[in-house]
Amino acid sequence: MTGATGLRIADLTVTYPGPRTGGLGRRSPITAVRTVSLDVAPQETVALVGESGSGKSTIARAIVGLVTPASGTIEYDGVSLLDRRHRAQGRDIAMIFQDPRSSLNPRMSVEASIGEAWHAHPEAAPAGARTDPRRRRDAVVHLLGQVGLDPDVAGKRPTALSGGQCQRVSIARALALGPRLLICDEAVSALDVSVQAQVLQLLVSVREALSLSMLFITHDLGVVRQVADRVAVMRRGELVESADAQSLFAAPQHEYTRELLAAAVDLDVSR
Repeated sequence: MTGATGLRIADLTVTYPGPRTGGLGRRSPITAVRTVSLDVAPQETVALVGESGSGKSTIARAIVGLVTPASGTIEYDGVSLLDRRHRAQGRDIAMIFQDPRSSLNPRMSVEASIGEAWHAHPEAAPAGARTDPRRRRDAVVHLLGQVGLDPDVAGKRPTALSGGQCQRVSIARALALGPRLLICDEAVSALDVSVQAQVLQLLVSVREALSLSMLFITHDLGVVRQVADRVAVMRRGELVESADAQSLFAAPQHEYTRELLAAAVDLDVSR
């Protein structure tokens, strides 16, 4: 897109209410993210890495409007995502969560779950998919094919699927709106290691086929070794290191980054 600038986060601070203190029951705020600035350019993959509680998932939730920042800006293609009038721009941004089963309604078929996205955003629905059951089925089957699932999965419920299959369905549902940026919040960490590599390779293939950007959030540097263009490292709410992936893996500058590298499990997605 002409003039596209992608995601731009500047001086982002997010606080949460802390435990009650004193006789008046006042809450002292806890800073989960402190003055973080981060960009994701069009068709770029940025890995946001850090241990649990480092603030990386809070950043993802702020991007999609699930938490409200205390200060700072979040823009997509120059439009503020903190302005409620532009939250619909969130259609350009899709989020894939850690636990695929909890993100899918167990009472709904896969077809119904994906179709629900088109009811919320009718402008994104393929022609006739909202009103014609046959066209909706065809559109769902097409999406399932993009994520490596057979057509018969459309009629199944999440309880009949494996964890890896559920995560593929979650990816298909995210793609249903035609996003340009995927936020993957620990999207493979709940899966077996062998399945992690398969889903990671799927995300790489989808990104390349659809020319998407990706913000890949994980606690494990090894997961993104072969897929990230840049890596940003979070610790205790702050961004402690950011570099292109090749440089960071070859010569990490921060001691915490070196610790994460030492604990990393390298997933080979080239096979």
